[in-house]
Amino acid sequence: MDCWKNFYFFFSLSYPYTLLFVFRRFALFVVAGCFLYILKLHFGPEECDRTKMPYVDLDRVRRAQQYASAALEEQCRPSYVKKEMRKLFAEKYSMDISPFVRKNINEDEALFKYEPPFGFHKFFDKLKNLLELLPEHDLPEDLKSKHCKRCVVVGSGGILHGSELGHLLNQFDIVIRLNDAPVQGYTDHVGNKTTIRMTYPEGAPLSEHEYPPASLFVAVLFKSVDFNWLQAMIKNETLPLWVRLFFWKEVAEKIPFTSKQFRILNPVVIKETALDILQFPEPRSKFWGWDKVRSFLLGEGDHKIQSKIRN
Repeated sequence: MDCWKNFYFFFSLSYPYTLLFVFRRFALFVVAGCFLYILKLHFGPEECDRTKMPYVDLDRVRRAQQYASAALEEQCRPSYVKKEMRKLFAEKYSMDISPFVRKNINEDEALFKYEPPFGFHKFFDKLKNLLELLPEHDLPEDLKSKHCKRCVVVGSGGILHGSELGHLLNQFDIVIRLNDAPVQGYTDHVGNKTTIRMTYPEGAPLSEHEYPPASLFVAVLFKSVDFNWLQAMIKNETLPLWVRLFFWKEVAEKIPFTSKQFRILNPVVIKETALDILQFPEPRSKFWGWDKVRSFLLGEGDHKIQSKIRN
């Protein structure tokens, strides 16, 4: 008993100092976190200077214009891409899978087999909470009602600079722009029509002018904080500073859309494209993210996603 009494006596004397020590450690942690965040913003990856573009190959420009014109002049063939994909990849390609996540997630086991971006394993509750905020989970009715749709995917690599394809790209029924592919200042070459802006948080354009009022925002979710970011965008809330620390570059503070304009890309589409069609190895967990993911989402999976949206 004397030992316990001595312990309690010692603890009562040291308790204020213990609290002071904990407070100092916490304050140091907060200051260090803010400092790292400032460093990350200041010394983050350099953005591509799209005003400094390489030599424009006029022959390539001519061929691109001819190809786009021919695609628009040709009679639209319903489900053509789906049928051709099925011929090429047989059972590896699912013709009827939805491009977007829908509310009936309890009925889809494949949705939770892998962790993001190939699935939502361990993220059932976060996904469910997000879907409760989204009133719509398909293409808008005006696009769904069209018997046949021509679709084009526009990337952010800058290869369209000098192509003068803008007037042709604007004639496609669905124009999907990936990540921060810019429109402002480049309309002569890339057009100004955007049906879908599809990206992960770090790839979302920072300027609100890159989001036409009638378009959709399709989120590609990689990691836990991506769910937090999307929820903040849907609810028009400010993302806490501590959450921003987990992104590798600055993310958009606001997406000027209503909740009915947000969608979540079905990760099974990514899984089929990466693991089944492109035959990437099964994903291996790493300290930050997954193997062979970013290169796929920055371009290699575009045609598969396009075929899912086009009927």
